[in-house]
Amino acid sequence: MLCYSNLGNLYKPMKIPELSHLQILVLECLGTQKQPGRELRQLLAQSGSKKSGPAFYQLMARLEEAGLVEGEYSQKIVEKQIIKERWYRITGEGARAARRTLEFYSRWLPAAAGLHLART
Repeated sequence: MLCYSNLGNLYKPMKIPELSHLQILVLECLGTQKQPGRELRQLLAQSGSKKSGPAFYQLMARLEEAGLVEGEYSQKIVEKQIIKERWYRITGEGARAARRTLEFYSRWLPAAAGLHLART
């Protein structure tokens, strides 16, 4: 647990979040809509996080194993070719983990910035 004893009663102790910056970015990009992996990779790239296809799908597999997202395959025919596409959606646990992580950082970052500025 992280304790803010030197910050007064403004901040209560909070558990350090279990999500990495990349995991929280994926969950935030997913939002409430089901999205194909291809589009999700594009959103991540626009946010400055470019991942190769294998690295992206490995990340998504880990999020699925953790129960934070669910994935399913969809297939369609394009120019007589069967195309399989992986679609993802955030789970209830994924939404809760994202909310806890964002709450942690929304409380911690302003306090940390204030402490850093006070020392300089």
